[in-house]
Amino acid sequence: MQSAAAHPDLAQGLPPAGLLSEVERDRLAQLTTEKRRRDWLCGRWTAKLLLQTLHREKTGHCVPLDCFSIVNNADGVPLITGHWSLATGYALSLSHSHDHAFCAIVTRPQCPIGADLERIETRGDGFVEDYFTEAEKSRILLLPQDASRRQDSLRSIYINATWSAKEAALKALHLGLSVDTRAVECLIEPFTEPPTDWTPFTVHGDDARLPCPAPPLIGWWRVQDAFVLTVAVGANIPDDTADRLNEKAR
Repeated sequence: MQSAAAHPDLAQGLPPAGLLSEVERDRLAQLTTEKRRRDWLCGRWTAKLLLQTLHREKTGHCVPLDCFSIVNNADGVPLITGHWSLATGYALSLSHSHDHAFCAIVTRPQCPIGADLERIETRGDGFVEDYFTEAEKSRILLLPQDASRRQDSLRSIYINATWSAKEAALKALHLGLSVDTRAVECLIEPFTEPPTDWTPFTVHGDDARLPCPAPPLIGWWRVQDAFVLTVAVGANIPDDTADRLNEKAR
């Protein structure tokens, strides 16, 4: 996760030197609002720095940031182009929220992956009723019941985390919010302290609500600053993935 405020050019909606390819510069020129430019640039900056770092660790070769592009296909899924070993070696997902960007990458190009970033905010009962499954709603009742501000805080974190998990899962399925959010059920275990390490959650697809059967997914979530971060990926991944995620986070 990166903040636009971390770079003076990004905060003004300007591309840092050496960041964008020609294709990306053309895309930036099409964005007319300052917020959209900042979000888009912060996302590219975050994703390209992460890709560059992972690829250097994997191969020992540092690829200049403007030598490859991150573009979106017709479904809005980000793709890597312009550099063969990057395009064929990685899959990624991007999310934006309140001048922050979050990118997750898996070193298996065909693996489903979705990442989501949500600022923690109050969401009412109507939101839960409209978008959550019965099992997701029932988890709220398992949170500590002490009628305090702390309970309200845990409730907000749980609701935002569940919503974020659903968005991540639907991104991994390349569906986004084009389907009923109850088409995926994301079950986060009740907690007394918000996790700052990556913590697993389960994902179930509802084939009756999905346009086609979903591949199995597994997810992780954590809290960082005032945000919830979630990742959902194809389930056939190594058992030590959570440990490696937490090592990267530290």
